Amino acid sequence: MTTKTRFGFALEYVADVAAVKRFYVDVLGLTVERDHPTFVQFRDQAGAGYAIASDESLSGKDKVELYWLVDDAEAAYQDLSQKAEVCLPLTQKPFGKVFGLKDPAGQPQYLLEFARERPSRPVP
Repeated sequence: MTTKTRFGFALEYVADVAAVKRFYVDVLGLTVERDHPTFVQFRDQAGAGYAIASDESLSGKDKVELYWLVDDAEAAYQDLSQKAEVCLPLTQKPFGKVFGLKDPAGQPQYLLEFARERPSRPVP
C-alpha cells in the first residue's frame, strides 16, 4: 500500500495568540483560514500553510511542528508504522486523528486526518 501525504502546515507554539495573529496578518499579510482562541491557521499568497497555537505541543517541546495530511489516518498508520519509528501512536484529538513518525534526523513528523467538525472555525 502506498500512502499519499501532502504538506499541511507548520505549527508554532506561542504564549499570546492574539498578538502573534496580528503580526502575521498586519505585518506579513497572511490570510486567516481558521480561527479559535487557542489556534489560528493561515495561508500565504502561494497557498502555504502556517498555524499558531497556545496549547500543549504533541512533542512536549516548544519547537515548530510539521503536519502532513492524509485521507485515512488509520490506514496510513498501519502502512507507515512499519517503515519508520513511531514517536506518537495514533491518537484521536478534537481536530482529528494524528500520529507521529521520526524522520532519519530524529525529528517528529505528524500525519493528520482532519475531523469533519473541528474546534476552530473557517474564516470567510
